[in-house]
Formats: sequence, C-alpha cells, structure tokens
Amino acid sequence: MLTRQAPAEIPVIVGQLFALCSMSQSLAARAALAAAGAAVEPVDRAEAGARLIAERLVEHVRSTVLGFTDAVPLAASEATAARTAFAAGFRLTAGVGSDLADLAHSLDVLGLGTDVPPSTSWAGRVLAYAAAIEWRDDHTADFLSPDDDAAVVAALIDKGDAFAAEPRLAGRRPETGPYARARGRGLPAAGAGRLAARFAEIAAAVRRLRSPAEAAEPCLRAERLEAGVGFAAVESPRGRLHHVAMLNGHGAVARYVILAPTEWNFAVEGPFAAALRGLRLPAGRSVETLAALFDPCVACDVTVRHHAVGDDAYA
Repeated sequence: MLTRQAPAEIPVIVGQLFALCSMSQSLAARAALAAAGAAVEPVDRAEAGARLIAERLVEHVRSTVLGFTDAVPLAASEATAARTAFAAGFRLTAGVGSDLADLAHSLDVLGLGTDVPPSTSWAGRVLAYAAAIEWRDDHTADFLSPDDDAAVVAALIDKGDAFAAEPRLAGRRPETGPYARARGRGLPAAGAGRLAARFAEIAAAVRRLRSPAEAAEPCLRAERLEAGVGFAAVESPRGRLHHVAMLNGHGAVARYVILAPTEWNFAVEGPFAAALRGLRLPAGRSVETLAALFDPCVACDVTVRHHAVGDDAYA
C-alpha cells in the first residue's frame, strides 16, 4: 500500500495505521525516507527525542492500566490520576506542551513517580500481583540492541515482508522493550522484572522531560545505506522498531518495510512463547496477564488448553 503513496504522505499514513506508538511510527518513517533521499520534512532530533520520551510514558501508563485494572482495580483518586497523566502525556507527545508538575503529581498518586513504586500504591499492588507470575526458562537472556541493526536491516532488504512477519536471527531468540533496554540489570525475574522495567522508564521519562539535556540513550537512528535506500530504528515504547525505505530512480517509493517490536517478542520461538512453555500459573492469574507483561502493540485473544504434567498442571 505504501508504495502507491507520495513519500511526504507516508509518515502521516503510518501514524494513522498504528494507533499505538503512532509517534514512533511516524518519526521512523520520516527519518527512513529522509535517509533514502526522499523529499520529506527532515526530523529535528531534539524535538523528536522529547516526543518519543513522552510517548513512552503515555504508552506505558496506557498498557498498564488496560492490562491490570481488572485484577488490581484503581481507587477513585487513582483513576482520576491515571486520566490526568494520560492526557498530559498525550499533549506532550503531540508537542503542544503540558504542565509537568500536574503530570508528576498524577504519577506520584499512582506510585509511578519513582523507579520503585511504594508497596501500598496502585503500581506497587500491580507489581506484587505480577510477581506471582513465574516461568522456567533455561535460555540465557538475549536482548535486541542497536548492534543488531545491520543484520536486521539486511534481512529486511533481502526478505522484505516475510522477515518482518517472522523475524529470526540465527541461533538467537531476542527480546525487545523496557526489560531489554535495561538488560535485566538489577531487576527481579520473570513477570515482576518486565513490569518493574516499564515502571522505571515511566519515572525516567518525567526526569528527562524536565531536563531534556539529561544524558540518556538515543531514541532514533537513521542512515543512508546507498543511493535511494535508507533505514531508521526507533526505541519505541514496546521495543526497537525498524523502517526500511527504498526509492526508484524517480524518487518514488519502490519498497517499504516495517518491522514492529511485537514481532520479536511474540515470535513462534520468541520470549513470550518461551515464557508460556515454562509458565506455572498460580490461582487468580491468567495467560492474558502474561501477554500484558510482554505488551503487544495489537489486540490479542488467548485460548488456553490445560494438560497434566506429573502432579502439576501447566498452560
């Protein structure tokens, strides 16, 4: 579909197609097309960085509220704080400004204003709920990083949408997202670790929005590979996002490929599948909760069949 569009229209289109992380998608498109030499508005890295960090905050709050409020309900004051935080973050993502003091206060009410939530806060209660979700995994943790961009982009150019739909790196099972960005350092294992990494990024996002010059990992990378070929990689809320743009001799888009982070985390042999195989569900927990910990960027339905293994029941 994108090959039929004018290059300048593609960032708007992908931002509309991907309702979640739309800013990441739109900026990745602009950066990839600009790197390829298309006639598009260049990306202002400083402005883009602030918007991407704001989007990270918004999406982390959104996914946590949607994924866990059924199990860990919000009190009335907490629900109000969640709405305020989401609205303020959305305005920052759109670049129209917001009151950071109100945003920070709302996050404090939720327990999301510090790297480690207070145990009695809503975020602390969610973390305790997630801590009971454990799985056995004998593999060494494998995290997707900027060092993998060359291999990923080469595969996207070679195999196109087939690789984007089922990405694989030989002998590896990489994970991407908050836990991968933290490389698991200092975090609890399994479910609590994935959520703790997300919460720490929310608190860090507020600090970075207050002080944009604060040293932190770059959110966006874009390069021209050859004439008419460019790529962009963005650290979106849910993980590393790749766009590859290829132009024809007339400057029109000949090929365009997008690889979303969810494809890595929910690959057939990926991190979610490994967690599912080693999962032992305590009472009151569900596989849907496990999926929420890995935070897919699309709606998902889960069908569970149980079978006996020894004296224990596994999903």
